[in-house]
Amino acid sequence: MRSTRGWAAVVVMAVAALSAGCSGSTSGPPAPGPASASAGATPAGLPTGITKLGPAVPVAAQGWTLAVAPFKEAGASSGEVPAGWAVLRTTATFTNTSDRITLLPDTALTVRYGPLGRQAVPVRDQTLPGLPAHDAATKVAPGASYTAEIGVAVPPQGLGQRVTVTAEATQEGMAEADDLFFEGTLPGSATSSSGSPDPTGTTPASPGPLLPFGAWSPAGLRISPITLGPDKDGKRTATADLTVTNGDPRPQPGLGITLRVMTGAGLTDAATVTPSLDYPDAPIAPSRSATVTVRFTLPSSAVPGPVTVEALDHGDRITFSGTLS
Repeated sequence: MRSTRGWAAVVVMAVAALSAGCSGSTSGPPAPGPASASAGATPAGLPTGITKLGPAVPVAAQGWTLAVAPFKEAGASSGEVPAGWAVLRTTATFTNTSDRITLLPDTALTVRYGPLGRQAVPVRDQTLPGLPAHDAATKVAPGASYTAEIGVAVPPQGLGQRVTVTAEATQEGMAEADDLFFEGTLPGSATSSSGSPDPTGTTPASPGPLLPFGAWSPAGLRISPITLGPDKDGKRTATADLTVTNGDPRPQPGLGITLRVMTGAGLTDAATVTPSLDYPDAPIAPSRSATVTVRFTLPSSAVPGPVTVEALDHGDRITFSGTLS
């Protein structure tokens, strides 16, 4: 059961913007990202397993349907919203199609936008209360529906981009969640002042023994340049975006990546990080990407100097390198 999960669970990894600081250099501009796979596409142009925002679809174990409405602008919010970000709203409508009173499925929602699958920040206030907590034990009569008002915030460059909503719904009496994926386009459009767009091309980086930060591995793995915080007590905080592409027609249960960070020509171990999406088994939609911001600490003595990150991906080892400055 997803008893410890809820709409608030997406907060921890939601903010994709890196903190200000110095970044690791790359050899040349970043290679374009992986394509949005067209294999197995439905007549609507979506990969198999992803439904257009709007229509109701059955939860796999039956007894319920779920519809996620297209997003709309929500205006100002009393909730916590990063400065300059837009607040958007949608509704999640659950309909009890059984012949008995049933508890609302325990559901976790994740909203990702753009080609890299960056996460939107959940917003909750009086008008956007989100999904009920698991212990609320919300009952729904046969044939009746329950609608939750959902709010999220995205940066200006996220407007007008693709949005993918993942719903993990665990029904009463079921041990495993059913994964449902919905997709559409966020309202509005990005402006020239919104910052650099995410790479959207179709050609991954050329394979080689070392990949520069910002390049794509042939399997669709990417680590952004590293951003450094200020020197404090001989240490510097560091952040980087890790992006994983699910090239399979089935949902991917999580990132499945461990990062080993090494500094200097001698490859001195500095940090080992195993990031997760919201919680360890959060799924990635078929033929889509997901991005999480990784945080770790480096010794100040390693700056300036080379840095190497080895990504262990289900047994494969992929090595990225750059320069801290």
